[in-house]
Amino acid sequence: MSSISATVKNGEIITSASQDSLSTKSSESNSGMDKDAFLQLLVAQMKYQDPLEPTSNTEYISQYAQFSQVEALNNMSTTMELSRYSSYVGKEVVIESTDSSGKSTQTRGFVDYVTFEEGKAYFSIEGNLYKAEDMVTVISNEYSNAEDIAEQFAKTIKDLPGVDSINVSNHGNTITNLYNLYNSIGDYEKGFLDDDDVKAMNSYVAKLNELLVQLANEAAKEQEEKAAAQAENEKTAEETAPAGNETTEDNTAASEDDTALAENAAAQGAVTPEED
Repeated sequence: MSSISATVKNGEIITSASQDSLSTKSSESNSGMDKDAFLQLLVAQMKYQDPLEPTSNTEYISQYAQFSQVEALNNMSTTMELSRYSSYVGKEVVIESTDSSGKSTQTRGFVDYVTFEEGKAYFSIEGNLYKAEDMVTVISNEYSNAEDIAEQFAKTIKDLPGVDSINVSNHGNTITNLYNLYNSIGDYEKGFLDDDDVKAMNSYVAKLNELLVQLANEAAKEQEEKAAAQAENEKTAEETAPAGNETTEDNTAASEDDTALAENAAAQGAVTPEED
């Protein structure tokens, strides 16, 4: 049987709603009829019966049989109750508890395990026990996921600066991811989003697109300027190329003339400078 710790402050025990709930239920259970109480009543009945008209053994057996049937039904009910509440393990629930002062509080969390105290089922949520019969809501995974998405969406919008203060390098990925998240969820999840947050997202997306177009135009202009400069350089090179070729052709012609003279001189028996 599990136990519940209590907090001591200034010499007094501070009880939670779950602890008050357990103590109240324990008091109620002690006032009920169990097997020991029945046997005590049976012994008292036998002890103080009228000796002139004693209760027959058959009647005692009949009473005990009836009690045994009731006890068997109670045990069966307890087993079914445990099986039913065990199905909530791992699920998110909302518990509405009432403390000793009559104040009602709601606790939301995932059920870690189910235990029994005095024949009643209790949920363990974040280390505290709550009466299973006080459960008022069971939250589905879809509902919980939709809430998480809405919370994440709202936090992202809140963390962004004003629309006119964003830039592509610092906020482009954040806004793009937010927009992709919005388009990836269904209508059910979108129903959890705040309308103002959706409007803000659209404003950020529009501003980001404006900045991207501006950057694209600047890049295209820069590319055009580079292409124009390259074309100008190529034109200048072409204009200066003929003068250089003329000199080369002249040198080539002179070289050819010198070769012809040398060959002619050799044919006539002249001595060339290389042979001196």
